[in-house]
Amino acid sequence: MLKTISAVLDNGLFQKFIIGVILGNAVLLGLMTQQDLSPGTLQVFELLDNACLVVFCVEIAMKLAVQRLRFFRDGWNVFDFAVVAIALAPASGPLAVLRAMRVFRLMRLVTAVPSMRQVITGMFSALPGVGSVAGVLFVMFYVAGIMGTSFFHEVEPRRFGDLGSTFFTLFQFLTLEGWPDVARPVIEKLPHAWPFFVIFIVLTTFTTLNLLFGIIVNAMEEAKEEGAREKLAEQGVEMTHESTEMRLAVIERELQAARATIAALTAQAEAAVDVKG
Repeated sequence: MLKTISAVLDNGLFQKFIIGVILGNAVLLGLMTQQDLSPGTLQVFELLDNACLVVFCVEIAMKLAVQRLRFFRDGWNVFDFAVVAIALAPASGPLAVLRAMRVFRLMRLVTAVPSMRQVITGMFSALPGVGSVAGVLFVMFYVAGIMGTSFFHEVEPRRFGDLGSTFFTLFQFLTLEGWPDVARPVIEKLPHAWPFFVIFIVLTTFTTLNLLFGIIVNAMEEAKEEGAREKLAEQGVEMTHESTEMRLAVIERELQAARATIAALTAQAEAAVDVKG
């Protein structure tokens, strides 16, 4: 019985069915937000929504039956379980607010589609590097915030009057949204103030943020490579955790050795032909 359930869970058609139910549930939740729905239509939508919830509950029950306690060792399984459990909260009473969180069921699409799962895995693996960059960015913000408040609080008190307003102004500079409209009134009163704005934008937007994006992209590539390694491992092909450059160097050395062996064998064959001749 458990083998049959496991086979159903691993079946591609069943996984596509679950993805279809998730997408259909997404459409339903969007339609149910309309305020001009008739009571009959709303009742039909709620029945369909409950049917989707039943499908999710059956899927979770099947996984629990097959995996048992191993089910909770997988973070994605715990996420699915929590999302479905929230959707089961009563529609009235103190827990009624949790019903509004049933929209998180749409996040199950991330767990159902491997490519999306790789993106999330890459984002989480990038958190240490992102935290370091965020720390550097905060130090830059803090230093620039104190300098900006000290330099410009008299000429532009609305934007640089205190540290809080200066931080908000600097964040606007970081996004490059309308920053000339902020800088020009200050520069008109203090012509030598332009280096402050230019240096801040170069250090934050063009340097630190690009470094942040680079860390995230690199983490995505590593997550994609790890996914490919796992697929090959399932097929019986083992791959090392060496870098791509190292593996290419190994392949190149093996090709050179193979070419040398072929050349030696060819030379021996030619010598043998000459001897016979």
